[in-house]
Amino acid sequence: MRERWGLDERVTSFALSLMALVLAALTFLPWSVWIGTIRPEELAAYQVTVRGWLIFIAIAAPAAVLLSVVRGRAIDARFNAAISAFVSIPSKPFVFVAAIVMSVAGALLSRLLFAHNPHLVDTIAQLFQARIFAAGSFTAPAPPQMEFFAASHLVEHAGRWFSQYPPGHPALLAVGIIAGIPWVVNPLFAAGTVVLVCETGRRLLGEGSGRLAAMLYLVSPFVIMMSASYMNHVTTGFFLALGFYSVVRSIDEGGYAWPAIAGGSLAFAMTIRPLESVAWAVVLGSWILARRGLKPALVTTVVCAIGLLPLLAYNALTVGHPLRFGYTLLWGSEHGLGFHTDPWGNAFTPLLSFANTALDFQRLNDYLLGWPLPSLVFILAAIAGAIRYQRARSTSVPLLLLLFAGPVAYFFYWHRDDYLGPRFLYSSVVPAVLLTAMGIAALDRWAGRWRPAYRLLLIAGAFYGLVLTVPERAGVISGLEGEMKLHPEAQVAEQGIEDGVVFVKVSWGSRLIGRLWGWRVPASEVEQSFRVVDGCRIQMALDTADSLAASGADSARVLTGLRSQLDEWRQDSLTVIRGLLPDPSVRADTTRDLEPRCRLEAGADRSGFTLYETLIWRNDPSLERGTIFARFLEPERNRALLQRYPGRDVYLYAPLTAERGELPRLLRLELNEPPPPGSEAGE
Repeated sequence: MRERWGLDERVTSFALSLMALVLAALTFLPWSVWIGTIRPEELAAYQVTVRGWLIFIAIAAPAAVLLSVVRGRAIDARFNAAISAFVSIPSKPFVFVAAIVMSVAGALLSRLLFAHNPHLVDTIAQLFQARIFAAGSFTAPAPPQMEFFAASHLVEHAGRWFSQYPPGHPALLAVGIIAGIPWVVNPLFAAGTVVLVCETGRRLLGEGSGRLAAMLYLVSPFVIMMSASYMNHVTTGFFLALGFYSVVRSIDEGGYAWPAIAGGSLAFAMTIRPLESVAWAVVLGSWILARRGLKPALVTTVVCAIGLLPLLAYNALTVGHPLRFGYTLLWGSEHGLGFHTDPWGNAFTPLLSFANTALDFQRLNDYLLGWPLPSLVFILAAIAGAIRYQRARSTSVPLLLLLFAGPVAYFFYWHRDDYLGPRFLYSSVVPAVLLTAMGIAALDRWAGRWRPAYRLLLIAGAFYGLVLTVPERAGVISGLEGEMKLHPEAQVAEQGIEDGVVFVKVSWGSRLIGRLWGWRVPASEVEQSFRVVDGCRIQMALDTADSLAASGADSARVLTGLRSQLDEWRQDSLTVIRGLLPDPSVRADTTRDLEPRCRLEAGADRSGFTLYETLIWRNDPSLERGTIFARFLEPERNRALLQRYPGRDVYLYAPLTAERGELPRLLRLELNEPPPPGSEAGE
């Protein structure tokens, strides 16, 4: 692994210097503040992080220097002995233990933090698709009364419904569902990634640095929390890491088996998260081409192309075209790459994308290690070492290209968010920890007489991250989204209910969105309308549409009129405020009083409500077998739904009061009795 890419040394040094400059500028300059795109809570969190760094350095650095002056030789000797012992551990036991620790940590935190439940609409939709796969189909019959069952990121098309996401991750979750333990999928793939990081690092960096990279991956708060979730970043990360490892083996050993494995791994990653996986494939394919020549690169390309056939077939069967994804079918062309108005009605510009990218790197600077030190400083040190030492260049160049591959691809994608960290940079964690191990080793070489102080500072930072940062962030996560941790299906089983209908008392906002979906208003129009239009106007427009349809009006014309009215209100840009009603997500026009009908809807929320979307994946996708969870809407509408389920017992899942912390309960409903107080919205 000592050969170069074949580039001129001056060109390579210039490229490395440029990448270091870009990384430093993105990470340490407050672009999102200057551009005005950062949210107040994100800015406050980062300010707290920076203050923590400064305080730690101010306290720990002088203490480490003092100890180094007083006991430097003894400290150095102990560290050298510990490093020798660490490296002397047999390879197989080391990676086995690391994998076991990762899988156990992920599985344990899945229970403690998330109660084995999905906590994001993305994962809910993918678990729903996994249920479809587990039932032996690609799609399920769409319910005629979609307003009771529709959820974010589920597509209805040609009388069928399915998830908007590519099939790779749901297929893996389906195996877990069949086994009855879907929550174990991500911990197992995270464990496999630890092994791949260690083995790749050992070949690229040497035994000690490879193991150090694996340990950094193992204790990263970002990795630990994500491995406990259902997020598809974890499985994507595994297959990208496998592709990376296969390329390294191919360069080391020759032959065509490893290029073929690389192609297959990259193809499967593309069936999970296509955009970043394509970016990685370009880098890894170029690496094979530069180091092995045309034939091995061609093998990788051909196998990858063959491996994509299931994805193309899935798209053709579900969406109707092999190159079209569920995303664009659901959200329209605005969901695609490029700079335009996004599906939520916001302008997506290069300047906004640059600010988003910078914010993601700032978050990675904190979340990668969780130490009271800026994590990416070590990567900058690795780049400095590569510029200085020729033999490090052949390793640092592909690692840096992989580090930037995902962010460059997502630069042209309109959406960004944080979930357990900068999730769109999760694929960058593998090259990041390898570069971090390089940087730690480089600084250790350069520290000279201050090496004991430097090593003490590292140990203190690692201890802080593992003992304080990880538990602190776990505590924050465990205290969030209490409703997402509930298991009403367990209450159903405890009461011996096998085929009941459970109405879930949801908020006014959920009822409005469900009814808009029931009218087949496109998802982007639903999202934009709900964000900028007075909720009472939406309610009255829906009631008018229902009344017209009931009187025999053509449904297509009614839908056209409803969409036209919503579009007119969106264009008017009326001033609306959120947070004034019991459901804070519903916008209110303060210049007009609520209609009596809307007062009823808002009043129903005052007795409390809970979430529905977290339960959609608990349903049989065909909505025929087992207990069915549905939104609680108006009583007449509910009775119409129950005609589909004659003879079934009916229940309401709802809190009894709106007090904070009040848990929903499962209540028996008799069809001839009125619903519990506060549940009769619309009568």
